[in-house]
Amino acid sequence: MTHTTLSRQLKTLEDEGLIIRTEYQQIPPKVEYSLSEIGEKFKNVLSVLEVWGNEYIQYLNNKSKIS
Repeated sequence: MTHTTLSRQLKTLEDEGLIIRTEYQQIPPKVEYSLSEIGEKFKNVLSVLEVWGNEYIQYLNNKSKIS
């Protein structure tokens, strides 16, 4: 992922209210990102997707062994 792509994605997530960007006025510049309240609630969705993804990978691996 390029720096430009990452910056664009972070900006989109911030605009959509899923993350909070905190900028510190120091040298060198420092920026931190954290999940917003609604972003924290999305963690449950990601956990379920992770479980499904791992099960699907296992399914595909088992399927290729049979073929």
